Amino acid sequence: MAPRRSTRSTQASPPRMPEQSGFDEVRELRAQVTALARSMQRQEERIERLQDLVSRQATAAAPVSQDMPAPAASATASPVPATTPPVAAGPSFPDKAALEAEQERSLTVLTAFMKFNPLMFDGDVKDPWAMESWLTSMEVLFEDIYTLEQDKVYLAAHCFERSAQVWWKRVKKNRSPNLPPITWNEFRDLLFMEHFPDSDKRKMKEDFCKLRQENRSVREYEWEFSHLVNCVLSMIHGDRDRAECFERGLRPEIFEVIHAFKLKTFEEVLERGNAIARDERDSFEREKEREKGKKRTTSGSGGQSSSKRPPRYPQAQSKYQGPSICVICGGNYRPSTCSQRKGR
Repeated sequence: MAPRRSTRSTQASPPRMPEQSGFDEVRELRAQVTALARSMQRQEERIERLQDLVSRQATAAAPVSQDMPAPAASATASPVPATTPPVAAGPSFPDKAALEAEQERSLTVLTAFMKFNPLMFDGDVKDPWAMESWLTSMEVLFEDIYTLEQDKVYLAAHCFERSAQVWWKRVKKNRSPNLPPITWNEFRDLLFMEHFPDSDKRKMKEDFCKLRQENRSVREYEWEFSHLVNCVLSMIHGDRDRAECFERGLRPEIFEVIHAFKLKTFEEVLERGNAIARDERDSFEREKEREKGKKRTTSGSGGQSSSKRPPRYPQAQSKYQGPSICVICGGNYRPSTCSQRKGR
């Protein structure tokens, strides 16, 4: 009986379930250890960043603590209330860091701006339009280098020389620190107020109110319109107002078409006006070509008919040259008057 049991046990395969389950447990433990190690690594990185931040705050607060007098022994013994903030307050360091970052950014922007050799302005202008030309050159450069709105005045002021620089220092000195920074439009107004006489300002306002397209193209009208708008910004209140003023000055046939669209921005009105002008010009050119074609057709068909059409009076076209000779008797007269014609 014993050998039989031994034979059966040899033939039967041993169970492997415990071994397989052990492998699964090992893999799971390894995954848990890996995740734990990653978590600990992230925690260590956070701790290092916090230590670095505390170190920088302590460095920034060092001058303050050195200037402060040493506290008395009684004050040291007394407990500090929990609501009292520390000497090196949190917001002070971020403000300083943000200020340094902004200063570095502004310096980078100024360096890049000056590489383009911007046009300088000394403020000593006999023709006020020269100042307007300088402003236009600034705006073109701002657009080319994608200047932020907040940097425009800062960069333009670095182009001032002599009397313009003195004037700008006076403006900044007289401006209240409680007011927001000067915008580009406000900067333009200040320059025009300084360099344009009152008589010129009144004249420009009158010209702006009377401005019409008349026989000019839309592009030519837009150029003068924008030229005057830059000088009388106080008369324009926003882009919608600018669009309406420009629209009213267009020729009646263009105004009627554009007004029906109820456009709200200046760019839309200008684009639509140019499109209508192009359509009118193309239509005019097509009409001219059509008229030329009609004239060519008329002249060509007239020449062909005169050459191919049989003459209405053939006898009038062949004029007899020289003296008349009678074919009957040979006399110097027509055959119809010959006396020998009878019977023939």
